[in-house]
Amino acid sequence: MHPGLAFARTEPEDIETLIKVASTSPHAPPRLKDMSTERLRALLGGRDMPNMEDRARLLREVGTGLTDKYDGLAANLVRAGGGSAVRLVELVLDAFPGFRDTAELEGQTVFFYKRAQIFVGDVWGALKGKGLGCFDDIAEITMFADYRVPQILQAKGALKYSHDLEEAIMKKTIIPAGSAQEIEIRACTVQAVELVKASLRNHHGMVRFSIQVDWFLWEEGEKKAIANQLPPHHRTITTFY
Repeated sequence: MHPGLAFARTEPEDIETLIKVASTSPHAPPRLKDMSTERLRALLGGRDMPNMEDRARLLREVGTGLTDKYDGLAANLVRAGGGSAVRLVELVLDAFPGFRDTAELEGQTVFFYKRAQIFVGDVWGALKGKGLGCFDDIAEITMFADYRVPQILQAKGALKYSHDLEEAIMKKTIIPAGSAQEIEIRACTVQAVELVKASLRNHHGMVRFSIQVDWFLWEEGEKKAIANQLPPHHRTITTFY
C-alpha cells in the first residue's frame, strides 16, 4: 500500500499524541543526527541495501535539519508551511539538501522534487486534509516521478518508449541518473498523469488531484507487479526515488 494511503488510517485528532510518541522514539530527529551506516544496518535487521552510506547521510541530514530549525519536530515544519503545500515543499528543500531533486536537460533545469512532494502528499493523506494536513493548494502538487507509475503507464500504452530505451529496460540495463533517458521518463510520466487527470475531468466528470491519480496508478502497478503482469521498470541508481 502506498504510504499516503496507509497513513490515512490516522485520525486527525490523534496527531498531538503521535507527536509526543515520535519525539521520544529511538528514531527521533536528535538521534537521527548521529545515524551511522552500522546503526542503519542494525535497524534493518543486519540487511545491506544499495547506497547505505548515502542513506545514513540523508537520515543525518533530516535529523539535523529538524533539530536545528524546528525543535526536532516534523509537525513544526508542517506548521511553518502555513497551510500551503507549495510553501511546505520549499521549506523541505531549504532544510534538507538531499531533497533537491533537479536535473539538467538541454540547458534547462528540470524540477521533480519527488521526495519533498510525497512528504506533503503523505501528510495530506494521513490527516485526511484536516488540521495539519489541510493545504489550500494541494492541487499544485504533481505526481511523484519514480519507477512504478511509468511502468504501468507504459504497459497501458500511455507512455511509448523508443526501441533502444525499451530494449534497455527489458534487459534491466541501468539507466544512469541524470541521463536524458532517465529525465525524459520522469518528465513524461508527470505530463502523462496530468493528461489522465484532464481526461477524467473532461470525459468522466471526475475531479481528482494529481497525487490521487498517482496513488491509484501506484496501487495498480504494485498489484500487477506482484502478479508478474508488468514488463520490467527502468532501473536507475539514485537517492531521489
